Amino acid sequence: MCGLAGGIWRDDRLLAPSIGAAALAALAHRGPDAEGEHREAGVFLGHRRLSIIDLDPRSTQPMHLGPLSIVFNGEIYNYRALRAELERGGCVFRTESDTEVLLQAFARDGLDCLQTLEGMFSFAIWDRSARRLTLARDRYGEKPMVVFEDGEKLLFASEIPAIERLAGDGDLVIDRAALPLLFRFSYLPAPFTPFERMKQIKPGCWLQLTVDDWTIREGSYYQLTTGGAPLRKAEPSFDAAKTQLRRLLTESVEQRLAASDVPIATFLSGGLDSSIIASIAAGIAGDRMTAYSIGFPNDPAFDESPYARLLAARYPRIDHRVIDVTEERLADFTDRTLGLLGEPYADASLIPTAFLCSHVGEKVILGGDGADELFAGYGVYSAMQVSARIPGWIKRVLRRLPTHGNPASIGNSKLRAAAFFRMHMRDTAGEEYLSWRSYASPEQLQSLGFSNADACALPGDLVDLDLHTLRDMLVTDIRFNLPADMLKKVDLASMQHGLEVRLPFLDSRLVAFALGLPDKFLINGGVRKHILRESFRSDLPPEILTRGKKGFLLPIRKWMRDGRIRDELLDLAARQTTLDSRAIERFATEHRELRADHSQLLWACYVFLKWTGRRNGNRSDRGSISSEIAG
Repeated sequence: MCGLAGGIWRDDRLLAPSIGAAALAALAHRGPDAEGEHREAGVFLGHRRLSIIDLDPRSTQPMHLGPLSIVFNGEIYNYRALRAELERGGCVFRTESDTEVLLQAFARDGLDCLQTLEGMFSFAIWDRSARRLTLARDRYGEKPMVVFEDGEKLLFASEIPAIERLAGDGDLVIDRAALPLLFRFSYLPAPFTPFERMKQIKPGCWLQLTVDDWTIREGSYYQLTTGGAPLRKAEPSFDAAKTQLRRLLTESVEQRLAASDVPIATFLSGGLDSSIIASIAAGIAGDRMTAYSIGFPNDPAFDESPYARLLAARYPRIDHRVIDVTEERLADFTDRTLGLLGEPYADASLIPTAFLCSHVGEKVILGGDGADELFAGYGVYSAMQVSARIPGWIKRVLRRLPTHGNPASIGNSKLRAAAFFRMHMRDTAGEEYLSWRSYASPEQLQSLGFSNADACALPGDLVDLDLHTLRDMLVTDIRFNLPADMLKKVDLASMQHGLEVRLPFLDSRLVAFALGLPDKFLINGGVRKHILRESFRSDLPPEILTRGKKGFLLPIRKWMRDGRIRDELLDLAARQTTLDSRAIERFATEHRELRADHSQLLWACYVFLKWTGRRNGNRSDRGSISSEIAG
């Protein structure tokens, strides 16, 4: 796990050492163990290393093989099997690293090697003889890759601040057309970024630049599509599917434990997914394994640590550590965490996730992310299944009924669920999906100051969504919400503290298996993740098996009703012209008076204005954010 940065300049300039050093300094948190760079005319490759596989300095990057040079972020979990195959073909290795395996595989197979990689990664390979740069990203988007290109240079990095150091003065201009997506979804989905001419490489995709004629080719090597048949030849029995699920997930955990030369810990939230991963890992690990949980001793509604303790008590090899936090301590940590963000990202669960990551003593930890998207863990799936069974004429009648302004304020859980169901009911499944995933309407975005066209715009693959089955919903989340939100959060929260998170649920064989299961195996009798619960029933305490889903939340509903964060937001809003301050004040008033739940939209405004304020302070010579947007 590391951070990378680099660039290609059409005029063959030699990058000044101070600029390259500044770019790598912006990534120091991602790789505190070592630093390396490669410079030649028109080319810069830089790398910050978090040493996990082959700790010897010989594996420091950039790494070279003939005319090829690589900088690589991530891990290739099946690198030992790939190495053995390459050795049978005559390849000779100088290190024990997965980086060299990747480089040798690319030297032999080019882009075709991507099909053989099981892991999380982004990498850049410069071919000096062909004068060609290749960039690629893993199947599900666990590792980031951001690219800026203006016809004269192409810059790339793991995080935007490194590109800011490499770019010329005034090159990065805020992309106003992209910003509404941030307030609508709480993040910017790939390929969008906050800046013009900058994009994220999508998961499962690659980009190649040939320098001599400055041509750029792009493509995908892995793609999940909606509207297709499930990936199965015949429906398995439930017992056979449970056995296969246990085998695949256990093998995935084994693979992620084996690909390391340093100790590995595990997250243990007290929920189903992390409890399953922790139980498997505890059974495999030869030594004691540390499991980290977060506790809210002053707020039982948020505190899941009692469930985590139940699981840890079952496994003698687990050394359980609960990190207690108060609301005041978390609020203080919020400032530091947001101050480290190089881009606006408004999923508030980043804060407690980063807080927990900051207390992990190991370099590597296992997590349970991805299970909800594979096994239908979110309530939206059940709601949309119910909605799909309602005849159109009944929906039209129901949609004439008034909606509750603030369903979250309803105390009765059944009435609250019914109010949310009505709020998100739409004519088509695609429209319903977008409603469930949105935190701001086009009308609210317009009131913040965005044009009607920008407020209504969507990424191309979210226009006219083809959602007919549960599998279609899962695939859409895997392609859209998982990489842009969940995996972005994991990467930002962990790498701020030099920590690598490995996610066993995101094994390509397991993904293919889960997407081929019948709906009734995933949601049965209203119980979501049915097959996952049943497959590991004997391994978990019954209290964990029967409890409902609980997110890793920050109390932003409360914070935006009263207190320091709300006051700071209103002060930030009053001192800028990027967003309409009157709209923010109105949303804040409606939220405080419980007329609506605007907590997520207000939080997005807060995060964005904090980011623009920091950027103006750090880049005052480039003019204000407002002038960039206006221009």
